[in-house]
Amino acid sequence: MTAIEKFQKELKSGEAALIQSSVNRRYLTSFLSSDGFLLVTSELAELYLDSRYFEMAEKAKQRGEIPESVELKKTGVYARATELLTGKADAVLLYENKRLYCSELEALEKRLPGIRLAPLGDRLEALRAVKTEKELGIMQVAQNIAEKAFEHILNFINKNRTEKEIALELEFFMRKTGAENVSFDTICVSGKKSSMPHGRPDDILLTDNSFLTMDFGAVYKGYCSDMTRTVCVGKATDEMKEIYNTVLKAQLSAIAAIKEGVQGKVVDNAARSVITDAGYGSYFGHSTGHGVGLEVHERPGFAPSSQACVVSGNVLSVEPGIYLPDKFGVRIEDVVCVTETGCINLTSAPKELIEL
Repeated sequence: MTAIEKFQKELKSGEAALIQSSVNRRYLTSFLSSDGFLLVTSELAELYLDSRYFEMAEKAKQRGEIPESVELKKTGVYARATELLTGKADAVLLYENKRLYCSELEALEKRLPGIRLAPLGDRLEALRAVKTEKELGIMQVAQNIAEKAFEHILNFINKNRTEKEIALELEFFMRKTGAENVSFDTICVSGKKSSMPHGRPDDILLTDNSFLTMDFGAVYKGYCSDMTRTVCVGKATDEMKEIYNTVLKAQLSAIAAIKEGVQGKVVDNAARSVITDAGYGSYFGHSTGHGVGLEVHERPGFAPSSQACVVSGNVLSVEPGIYLPDKFGVRIEDVVCVTETGCINLTSAPKELIEL
């Protein structure tokens, strides 16, 4: 069953949904455009695109990339919505309340007078959270691209490189080996800066005998990968090794706790308790993981407050860390897919401490 068919089954009688966000349009139609509308009821799906994208969409549909049930249209989405919903007592138009700006909602209200509007809520995000075998296959390709980049960068790194050079080389290599984009701005921080979880790469040389943390990902056919590896440029001290091994133990503990039906906070605690017991609890400030898919941050999550249970097909990161201000930091991140009895790790890159 296609994504659009799943969504149509979720819609009740009298409901229509107007999808304006590019990410949800892509999820439902497999077509990427920066602008457009997708009008969906339980019986129809119409994709409205302007001249910048219409020919591309026609060719994509001819190749079978856009579901056959999706009809391509150039104009008239507001008139069509009015036609479908006017005069029906139970009629409602669902809008993406978590995606639209206030000004966009105001524009809808002006364009559709007399039409009852209601928030779509998390209904699409809930569908997106459970990946199909096809989606998992695409995500595995994205992860493989990132891991090839990591293997490549290990031979590129030396103390005469800058943080920016490392980050740019990672991104260039991923693009060159099949990525259509990067999942997010690459994090590449060395020395004392490695204590900043989301530090930005600068034009500074790598620090000898210190950690280098690289957090990066590739996008393939719309789907993101996400991984973090911390390596040592030179030789690690005993303290550095202790911190690194504590983070690795915490990550492995969290991965071992993952299975269908477990609450996100349980997985988070599996990692956090290892770090806390080692005396570094106050130096782990972020959550253990987040959902990954068409966006690099999706639902569900592994956080201290996450009460929702994960289900088979959820894909999440597992990324505990310890960050000692003005000293150094360590983070190790894999992406896993939840199964009934555990999880499948989509990440196979080595995790033992690498000294370069």
